[in-house]
Amino acid sequence: MRAGAAEPPPVVAGAPVRAPVHIVRDERGIPHVVAANEHDLYFAEGYLQGTDRLFQLDIYRRLVEGRLAEILGTLALKSDLDARVFSIDELAAAQFAALPAAQRDHLAAFAAGVNFAMKSRPLPPEFRVLGYRPEPWVARDSLAASFATVLALTDSWNDVATRADVVAAVGPAARDAFFSISDPAYDAPTAGAGRAPIAPLPPLSIAYPNVTPLHVASAGEPDLDDRAGAGSNEFAAGAARTATHRALLANDPHLELRMPGVWWLADLRAPGLHVAGATLPGVPGIILGHNEHLAWGATNGTVATVAIYRERFRSADSDEYLAGNAFLRAAHRSERFVVRFGKPVVRDYLRTRHGFVFADRGAVKLAAAWTADIDRRSSFVQFDALDRAASTAAAMRALATYPGPPQNFVVADDRGRAGYVLAGEIPIDDAWALGAHDGPSSGSPQRPFVPFARLPHVTPSREAIAFTANARPYGARYPYRLSAAFSPPYRAARIREHLAAGRASVASFEAIQADDTSLPERELAAAGARALAKAPGNDPGLQTARRELARFDGRFDGSSRGAVFVYALRRAAMERLALLHMPSELALRYLKSEPGCAFVAVMRMLRERPHGWVPGDDYDAFLIAAMRDGIADLRAHGKSDATWSDVGDRTAQHPLAALGLGAWNGTRFPGFGDAYSPHVQAPANAQSFRAVWDIGRWDAGGMVIPQGESGLPGSPHYRDLAPTWLAGTLVPFPFGDRAVASAARERFELAP
Repeated sequence: MRAGAAEPPPVVAGAPVRAPVHIVRDERGIPHVVAANEHDLYFAEGYLQGTDRLFQLDIYRRLVEGRLAEILGTLALKSDLDARVFSIDELAAAQFAALPAAQRDHLAAFAAGVNFAMKSRPLPPEFRVLGYRPEPWVARDSLAASFATVLALTDSWNDVATRADVVAAVGPAARDAFFSISDPAYDAPTAGAGRAPIAPLPPLSIAYPNVTPLHVASAGEPDLDDRAGAGSNEFAAGAARTATHRALLANDPHLELRMPGVWWLADLRAPGLHVAGATLPGVPGIILGHNEHLAWGATNGTVATVAIYRERFRSADSDEYLAGNAFLRAAHRSERFVVRFGKPVVRDYLRTRHGFVFADRGAVKLAAAWTADIDRRSSFVQFDALDRAASTAAAMRALATYPGPPQNFVVADDRGRAGYVLAGEIPIDDAWALGAHDGPSSGSPQRPFVPFARLPHVTPSREAIAFTANARPYGARYPYRLSAAFSPPYRAARIREHLAAGRASVASFEAIQADDTSLPERELAAAGARALAKAPGNDPGLQTARRELARFDGRFDGSSRGAVFVYALRRAAMERLALLHMPSELALRYLKSEPGCAFVAVMRMLRERPHGWVPGDDYDAFLIAAMRDGIADLRAHGKSDATWSDVGDRTAQHPLAALGLGAWNGTRFPGFGDAYSPHVQAPANAQSFRAVWDIGRWDAGGMVIPQGESGLPGSPHYRDLAPTWLAGTLVPFPFGDRAVASAARERFELAP
């Protein structure tokens, strides 16, 4: 499967397996593995991942452990320094020690398989280009590597610090305005009775009336949409709600668009276990997919799992901090960073009674209490239980002990039942990650968790409809906030519209995943067109923008020019609003960390028109000024005459693209959807797979990924799935014996 390397022989002898393991690769290069026991099954999975994704495994491990500078030099040092603000080694070791013996054995077998691939297969070209060999994989490396995605989805300590700074700048009364729990015009809870009320926007006073747009004031373009679109969609319907009279389930996670892709696909079978779907490279088993009776999907819970504490030290250089009326000494951890072609760097990290120190502001330092750092248990046990669960009831029992990171799970079984639960440890915290606690007066960071029975859920049944898109999942009278700010409800509202339209089918679920309509940007375009009709003078650029906005139907398809102008208007309006009320440095932090919150604030402001949010309370003038900014930005980038196909295009970047190896990048995806349409394709994030399962009829429906199964440049399966992805069609994922045999293109076995 490697460029320039021979295909594996029909029998790969000398493997440390207990019996022959039979492997079939289908036309997409996806492996279907049949083993006589689970040890050999997980060994084979490790071998196959080591064959397909070895460089990706090593990069994930180095990323989370803060060891990229060892191979990339000073270019990666800042990333390493940030990564070791807490010790991933200690955390992974503690998680591994807490696992039951069976799961430790699975990880050990997987690690042995990765190492067998390292020894028996040629190294991928990236190792040769960088001139190093990967270290052996050890069992706990899988737990560490899984944090690459966990950290991308976690509500981080830096985000909480930014929120605290924003609240200090705009005032506590405006806290819920700049961090709205939802947009009341589109609120779409999946659980609970009715929408929960949201207070109207408060009046404000403008602190910084002389706005200079950031795209003009800064060198280079600050991409305010880097975090936009991160999350996922999922939806399920019980058999009574479907045309097939079987339950249906769909999932499309939205993660960073990269090369190779985030997911690796497999079909795994051993006595008592048969499961297929996607896993993260470096992680054994299947994370999202189905077995013979049950399918499940997940979206990020978008809830508060981090509390920060403002610790007061004796001085900027002291390691003593105030706890009540006494001073305690912070714990020290010294970390040494090896820098390729440079001198080693040593950094001292502090830890207080509340958690690890992540920000130094002189005599005041910020410490973070993170649930994953406090309760050092892995979710590997629960995902292993999902791989084996025979019903929605068994799935819910497994999820009742799931430690996190908190996820919205939808489940559906072959008895026709579908359901939903937000699972994971969510501390009950009056701050809900919107501000900092006072360190000296705060006690233990270990707060009680929301009981599993009180987490938002839809009881599995044949009549159930469940959908989540990272928005607020609960309705009226729910007792906990749970989040600083859920993702905007726009995708969830659009999915709800589809699900209410009639009986669900594989085709209708597939159509939802391909829907490029953004409800709020359709509304914004109409507001912008009305405002531009009142623009003074006869500016040709504004007149063109008005015409395109007036005819925009909400669809971000490749041929649309209206999509280009509303995209520019949205970004400029978010930027202008933040700059009116925050210092520019803080406005940029807010926009980059909370783009969804900024957009919700803009949409609510335009509807509610509160006093003091824009100069002279003239919202038409605000939109005209924002459109001028947006047009200037489009012109600066040569995009003012472009269609969305060019403005919204994205290319998956290879990790070494920054070193000039752009030939290993992925396929260019023309503009199709944006951050607020069900079909997500944003600057950094996009759909990372699409799956629809017709429960019990597993060879129907299907699953697709954007590029290819292999992470090896030059492999025929490196980018081969892009045409299917661009066509928007599903491909059946063979599961039954006959389907696998029909799809087989390569067969070999691992033999003792």
